Amino acid sequence: MGKMTGPALTAAAACALLAACAQPPTPVQALPPGPTPDEVADYARALTQYRSGLASGDGDLVIKATNTFSLIAQEVLSRQDPRLFDAQVVCERYRVAGPHDRRDMQTTYEPQFGQDCRRIDWRYDQATIAIRRDLEARITAAERATIAQAGAGYP
Repeated sequence: MGKMTGPALTAAAACALLAACAQPPTPVQALPPGPTPDEVADYARALTQYRSGLASGDGDLVIKATNTFSLIAQEVLSRQDPRLFDAQVVCERYRVAGPHDRRDMQTTYEPQFGQDCRRIDWRYDQATIAIRRDLEARITAAERATIAQAGAGYP
């Protein structure tokens, strides 16, 4: 045992020295709670696709744009209100998996959980609607600024 202690101690000391000399990792910059410029641009592109799909009758394009709207709103909400987002995920998983009472006996927990999930669904829907309205307002403001800027050059 005495022979193993020396090399093991040397290896441990070397590892400690390397760890002490290593540069600390660069801190990751957290995303802001609101939409990022890329998310606003993606939402604007999806809005254009949505309008194009409606005009041309391309249902696949409409569905793709609608999915993009939902995904962007979910991403923004996950940063703005992570607790509500996590609660919605739990409720969604519960709905997919279903109740786990094998004897088909009602418990007092499941009806209460269902009521809680309905309230969470309502809050989630309201929050994502507000995020979508904010995104659309930002896009409209940017479009108006672009039009005003273009019109400023002409009498």
